Amino acid sequence: MPADRRTRLIAFPGQMDGVFFRNELPYLKEEFDEVIVFAYPGNEDECRELARVFELEYHIVPMFGISAFFRSLPRLLLDKTVRNEAKGKNPKQLGYMLLYLVWADMVERVYCDELISDKPTVLYSFWLSRGAYAACRLKFKFGLGKAVSRAHRYDLYEEQNAANYLPFRRFLSNSLDEIHFISDDGMRYFAERWGDGSASLMISHLGTRPFDYVKKVRPKDLICIASCSAVIDVKRLDLIVDVLEKIDLPVFWVHIGDGDKKSEIEEYASSKLRPGSFEFLGHVDNGELASVFEKYDVDFFVNLSDSEGIPVSIMEAMSMGVPAIARNVGGNGEIVCDAAGGLLLDEVDAYAVRVYLNQRFSLDAYEQLSKRARKAWGAAFFAQDCYPSFFKQLSR
Repeated sequence: MPADRRTRLIAFPGQMDGVFFRNELPYLKEEFDEVIVFAYPGNEDECRELARVFELEYHIVPMFGISAFFRSLPRLLLDKTVRNEAKGKNPKQLGYMLLYLVWADMVERVYCDELISDKPTVLYSFWLSRGAYAACRLKFKFGLGKAVSRAHRYDLYEEQNAANYLPFRRFLSNSLDEIHFISDDGMRYFAERWGDGSASLMISHLGTRPFDYVKKVRPKDLICIASCSAVIDVKRLDLIVDVLEKIDLPVFWVHIGDGDKKSEIEEYASSKLRPGSFEFLGHVDNGELASVFEKYDVDFFVNLSDSEGIPVSIMEAMSMGVPAIARNVGGNGEIVCDAAGGLLLDEVDAYAVRVYLNQRFSLDAYEQLSKRARKAWGAAFFAQDCYPSFFKQLSR
């Protein structure tokens, strides 16, 4: 073991039981001797089980606390960084900024009470949001080791936020040691706006593990397409409905995922599509995803979102040999392209989608799409390659 190995990791995953962070846990534990997690509230039973299996210490920090709120208010007057951040902000943006301050204060309180140590420490936030801000605060106040964050989509693209604002971008750019973007598009976006800070900017893809199921190519007379996302406005499931309405091919659509727009999009699909030509499954545990793809014999995966990083759902589909169709937004073009057996759409074009789907009825053509999709996933988005190198970088 190298003498300078950092033995303690303090992680800020958002929700500890979220699938993205759970994908990292096996690799994270290989690189650090001690792992402490500060997380948002989630499924307590799952958090407890993850802590047991991976031998983690975890602290659930509420999203907001009244006493911490009153402790945070003086910072608006006394902390120069906070005063500068507050200038010119509207009430909604100030409220969002206060959420960062309050959560970081609650994290500091737990750290002071229970976790002060002279062990070499890395601070790691899975999202470039309040966890990253709290990590920087701990780093400076307690003289800890380096602070690192990933950056994805909602935590990166300001125009996608309801307040058209993400707090403390300048502070994070100057205070984090490294920011790891999941896509080239994301890194370019941040660099154009905040890239003159001291943080090192680099690409570190997310990855997925292979499923037991891999697509079996056989003759079919019905094409099955799948989508997988929260049922919310930005995911644009309505566009999938609009495309399917215009395609004169035998197509069945299955959607995996739940959300507050589920009833609305089901009604929209019912008004546009043939009865029995679609099904909304609601929430499906990640461990059951492959069985859904196998049960429905999914042929293509579709993502027509307005905004993306690089969707893990596309990686998962391609790992099973299922080619993808996606709009050219965010980092989609870094995984979906002709060389990867996929169809990338600059504009949503029902005719182009029809021509692409029709390849399913040529076994040779479709088999090539399937093989290229799986090969592209394995070349850049295989968890066994992505995560060990990422955590080795963190521990240096």
